[in-house]
Amino acid sequence: MSMGGHLASHRVRRPYRWVVWLLVGLVAAAGISVGVAVGIDRAFFSDPQYPWPPEPCVVQGIDARCGTFVVPENRENPNGRAIGLNVVVLPALSKPAQADAVTYLAGGPGDAATEEAASLSGQLSTLNTTRDILLVDQRGTGGSRPDDGDVTQYGTRMAMDDLDAVRAALGYRQLDVVGSSYGGTAAQVYLKLHPSSVRTLILAGATAIDVPFFDRYAVNNQRALDQLAELCLADPTCRRAFPDWERQFGALVKAWNAHPVSGMTGDQLASIVHVMLLDGTKAVSIPLVVSSAAKGDYRPLEEEGPGENRDVDLNLMGSSIWCNEPWAGLDARGPWGTDFDSYTDGRIAAFRNACSSVPRRAEPASLWTLRAGSPVPVLALVGGADPQDPVENLPDLKRHFPDSRAIIFPHVGHSFGIGGCLYPILASFVDRGTTRGLDITSCDGAVVVPPFELTD
Repeated sequence: MSMGGHLASHRVRRPYRWVVWLLVGLVAAAGISVGVAVGIDRAFFSDPQYPWPPEPCVVQGIDARCGTFVVPENRENPNGRAIGLNVVVLPALSKPAQADAVTYLAGGPGDAATEEAASLSGQLSTLNTTRDILLVDQRGTGGSRPDDGDVTQYGTRMAMDDLDAVRAALGYRQLDVVGSSYGGTAAQVYLKLHPSSVRTLILAGATAIDVPFFDRYAVNNQRALDQLAELCLADPTCRRAFPDWERQFGALVKAWNAHPVSGMTGDQLASIVHVMLLDGTKAVSIPLVVSSAAKGDYRPLEEEGPGENRDVDLNLMGSSIWCNEPWAGLDARGPWGTDFDSYTDGRIAAFRNACSSVPRRAEPASLWTLRAGSPVPVLALVGGADPQDPVENLPDLKRHFPDSRAIIFPHVGHSFGIGGCLYPILASFVDRGTTRGLDITSCDGAVVVPPFELTD
């Protein structure tokens, strides 16, 4: 999901669902077993890119502090192999800084938080005024990616233990956590594992950890497509130009799955439409793309690119997460009664195939459920037409988090830009530490739906 134009990461398009320092020890008080420099087997740990504690550095043109924090790959074997976490801190612009820091958990899974330092320094600038921004590349990503490793040790809960170890080592009392897309999943796991370390939580384009992602995938895509059809119907020009495009889409999916056209199946067509639905600026071209294809003109479709990869190639981190964690919903089975059923079945099958040779890891069931009545304030930012993580994927938000609020941006997909209207809202939420009385009027009228594309 994107805040002010960027905070969104595509969870499934990049199959691996907002900079990290590698710390050693000093977290006994936090109850985490983290390896210290003495006794760690460094046979697999190359020289760190940065020292620890963090020192002044420049990241993407921004003055920061960089460090490498060392943790054991397997906390049950603290004297075994070590891995380094790439850590970047964007210091607060005014001093003294607050005791709590803002941390951004990137999406994917597979994106690296530190690689978004420049954009985040702008998007989170109001939060950076009085608070440090902590960026940690999750183990298996960015500067925290080893050449190889034990695939069972690169899951979300291991990474969230890493994050809390970094927090404790840097002396932050608590964290204000911003989680985008899969980063929202990671943020909820962090809250489950380390509830006393979370001061506030912002979920951007996220799904609740007890809602299987793929189980709602087809339905969410169909809902987003239906909303687009309603918009087109309400627009006289679009209605005249493409009177039957949504029915044509369903017909093409079935026909092309039976008899591919120019090597393209109906599932591939659905994949391209899914990718377009993620971005509101591209979604408005879907009626033209579908109507042209129905007439035998495939040029607009070809210009949109290939969509999702038919085969899933999982890296170390992706294998550990997708193949082992229940939020992914790889046991989901249709039918769902949508035009995206076959495409969804194909995506799930591709992940299952990629996971067939991946070592399995037992996950505690209690970790992947949300308890009622959490005292942590939660602000959810949701695209009203998100085909992956709509507000329906955050059921019973108020029951789980009594101090919570969902801001839904109509006709917006998973990735969108609405300008800087969110900045004062985020700052007010974090400064006040509650959603109660939160003024969101700065975003009134901020969402402008682009006109439908009518010609190639």
